Amino acid sequence: MGKLFGEERVVRLQPPLFYAPPANRDGDIIILSADEARHAGKVLRLERGAIVVVVDGLGNACRGELASVSARKVTVKVHSDVRDFGEPSVRLTLAAGLSVGFKFDSAVQRGTELGVSRFVPLITDKSKVTFDDPKRARTKVNRWGKVALASMKQCRRSVMPEIATPTRFESFLSQLDRDDTGLIFHPGGGSIGIDLVEFPERGHRISLLVGPESGFSEDEIRLAVDAGLTAVNLGRRVLRTETAGPTVVALVMARLGEFR
Repeated sequence: MGKLFGEERVVRLQPPLFYAPPANRDGDIIILSADEARHAGKVLRLERGAIVVVVDGLGNACRGELASVSARKVTVKVHSDVRDFGEPSVRLTLAAGLSVGFKFDSAVQRGTELGVSRFVPLITDKSKVTFDDPKRARTKVNRWGKVALASMKQCRRSVMPEIATPTRFESFLSQLDRDDTGLIFHPGGGSIGIDLVEFPERGHRISLLVGPESGFSEDEIRLAVDAGLTAVNLGRRVLRTETAGPTVVALVMARLGEFR
């Protein structure tokens, strides 16, 4: 494994990790938020001089030491910086069909741990859910964002995944670039095994689409294929949406060598 922050190797570097947005940094001093400061001081009982890692959610991470610890304020003095700490080499979008009873939280939590950069809750022909109320949609997205933030810290990433507002299937297809790789997972005829998919070089963007509880409609599959996506199956068994999302992400990441 590569080196990080000087001579220390990743496998040896496990200091506590905290999140602070870019606005909380002034030069080589970072001020932790009240929640993060409480976690550092009261939960972890860290003292002045303790070594920590701070990520900003945009791909930047720094290693430093606690410069001050009090009941109201915790500051970090930066020692060194690194870019794309804990991040995969590919930008991967997971678009999952919403359905009654499906907790998108679980897709966000597990997908973040596996390296997903963007989540899109899809409204499909068989979703049986609507988001006509903008306030309700914002509430959902905010909650999913909190789940992503917690997962980002837990798995030691530096990028906070983007959470899109609930998007209709056709609208999502119109946003895709034909130069990117797009896979729509469908157990029906015309699909190929994931082992037959040719993936691009490192650094490209990949979109993975999984359906709601009852899958995509035939019209949606046709529209996706016409838009340049490849229909892919996962063998003989049909997976629930909660299982399918993390499974396809893990399979693709493995094919790209992200678990080495």
